[in-house]
Amino acid sequence: MGKTIIRGGAVVAPDHVIEEGTVTIEDGVITDVGGCRPEGPGAAMIDASGCMVCPGLIDIHIHGAAGADTMDASSASLDAMAQFAAARGVTGFLPTLMSMPLPTMVKACERVVDFMRSQRRGAAVLGINAEGPFLSQTARGAQPADGVILPDRQVLHSLIYASDGHLKIMSVAPELEGALDLIEALAQSDITAAIAHTEATYDQTIAAARAGASLVTHTFNAMRGLHHREPGTLGAALTHPGLTCEVIADGVHVHPAAVALVVKAKSCEGVALVTDAMRAAGLGDGRSELGGQAVNVKNGQARLDNGTLAGSILTMDRAFANVRSFTGATPVEAAMMASTVPARLIGLGHRKGRIAPGMDADITIIGPNGEVARTIVAGNTVYEGVLKVVNG
Repeated sequence: MGKTIIRGGAVVAPDHVIEEGTVTIEDGVITDVGGCRPEGPGAAMIDASGCMVCPGLIDIHIHGAAGADTMDASSASLDAMAQFAAARGVTGFLPTLMSMPLPTMVKACERVVDFMRSQRRGAAVLGINAEGPFLSQTARGAQPADGVILPDRQVLHSLIYASDGHLKIMSVAPELEGALDLIEALAQSDITAAIAHTEATYDQTIAAARAGASLVTHTFNAMRGLHHREPGTLGAALTHPGLTCEVIADGVHVHPAAVALVVKAKSCEGVALVTDAMRAAGLGDGRSELGGQAVNVKNGQARLDNGTLAGSILTMDRAFANVRSFTGATPVEAAMMASTVPARLIGLGHRKGRIAPGMDADITIIGPNGEVARTIVAGNTVYEGVLKVVNG
């Protein structure tokens, strides 16, 4: 693969920004990070002057984009999602399942696994996120009613088997009968147990955290809200140190002030930016579909015919920009929420989510106007905007 040097940009290192920095890549791994220096003979040089060089954005919760959906259970759809994500600065993502009848979920899992074995382009598929099926019927939001069921260990085992070890996250409503045992089983299997689509009380949410739950899916949305005498799911999410909060920072699902609230309550180390995007992302206004349900997309919002929000059309580059605008987050803090924390949640924090020697060379270069200028996965460019490579 040879050596590649990115130089001249503002490099977002784990704890500070290196102005006019240099990142050296060899064989898909970052080997050096520091100030500008000669590129050396035979190295390919990427001039990132005027740009921000960030750890690759990681979207751990995305159902679809560009007309494609994980539940299509097709390689073509996963390829479309991977290429779309790369163009929005994403270096890795988790195709996310909806709550649907078990055979449909199993087929989607198997197709993702097959795709991972042969993927050649776009953002890398890093595993699978199962949003359900063990959710509350009364808080199911846009999850199809016929796919939402009570906790069932056999169903869980079927999904784990179909994922061939690649199931990274599963969302569960902790108030359901058998939910705590299932959460314990997930934690013991090194699968992140998330709390979602729930009417759980504060005490029930704390019990889920003690059982091993460590993530709250799209915080604020489809969960019991905060009351001063019953803090609810949200109150537990904001105050329990063992719970990391997903946030859809589109200004629609969560008001900018509420985004600022969760970041202040949890710190950037306790927040993971996600898109929760559906197949209409990138397509503009019009009619779309989610889990067999008609969706209307208008003015940046995707809603079912009854008005329920049906995922988003957010992209990770916009989430990165929005969280900085909504909260005043620094580039280091925004990168923590968009890359470092997501990598940690799926067990890849030792390899991904930071620009540092020894880490995978997954890098997003953001131009001076906030546009994605280049997306690099394992040292290979998977999306190229305006930056050029010059052979040294």
